Amino acid sequence: MTKKVLIAKPYFERFSPSACRMLREHGCQLQFIELDRDYTLEELKAAAHDADAVIADSEPWCEEAMAAAPRLKVIARYGVGMNSVDTEAARRRGIICTNCPGINANPVAEHTLALMLCALRDMANLNASTKQGRWEQAIFYELAGRTVGIIGFGYIGQLVAKKLSGFDCRVLAYDVAPNVEAARLLNVELADFDTILRQSDIISLHVPLLPDTEGMINAETLAKTKPGVIFVSEARGEVVDEQAMYDALVSGQVGFFASDVFVHEPVTPENTPLLRLPNVIATPHNGGETYENGERCGSMTAQQVIDVLEGREPANRRT
Repeated sequence: MTKKVLIAKPYFERFSPSACRMLREHGCQLQFIELDRDYTLEELKAAAHDADAVIADSEPWCEEAMAAAPRLKVIARYGVGMNSVDTEAARRRGIICTNCPGINANPVAEHTLALMLCALRDMANLNASTKQGRWEQAIFYELAGRTVGIIGFGYIGQLVAKKLSGFDCRVLAYDVAPNVEAARLLNVELADFDTILRQSDIISLHVPLLPDTEGMINAETLAKTKPGVIFVSEARGEVVDEQAMYDALVSGQVGFFASDVFVHEPVTPENTPLLRLPNVIATPHNGGETYENGERCGSMTAQQVIDVLEGREPANRRT
């Protein structure tokens, strides 16, 4: 019997053609999302009613969505974060969940460096003013000699540290389970959370969204930072209290906030007042979106779907 695979990741066929070939070669019928955004809950329920498997993006895989998909055997997350999937509900229903840990670390680390440098040199505003015919002079600090604090020293945090090694800056890192050997090899100083806040000129966020990390950057923690600190976030929007960050940006306690992630996505000036501030750089949660990563992540996700549908244990099971 042909297995139906719902592809909820927008543009999957364009960016992961090898994965599509793999799935078809294993007899899967593919149904693609025809939107440039994630499904809403109601859209998801309608699309998934007869799916045997799904390649998931960030659509809401809650109990209600799973109940509307009685044939569903596997939710294969295209990427790493599992916060859009109710894994306990999946476990109760016998649905296997998978993800792709570490697969997008390099493109996200590169994106982090891009945000960091753009914030340090105010590239977005200078680009806009120059194109408007204003030849504005400005002066900045160099990355060399700055102290960069990395909060979350996993796959991505370690690659950020590696890429920073050529910029002649001091790198600190905090993690609840620090990798001492990686820190030694990368010439990174492991530090506690408060030390990162108090000593860093630039703070880069790379933690998963967990009860302990939700809102970890808030009014209290922001008050401990150096005045004018730069924050870069490639974590999850909820890690930052956006109202507290807004207030700190207005007061000058934070000099710049460059983020790929927000509480409300898609982000707009109406749902996220941060976008109205000149010292904010925002990108649309696409730090991992490269052609190379599309093929890597697509192939890993597809293989895990195939393994589950053919009765094998997937490589990165989360339920």
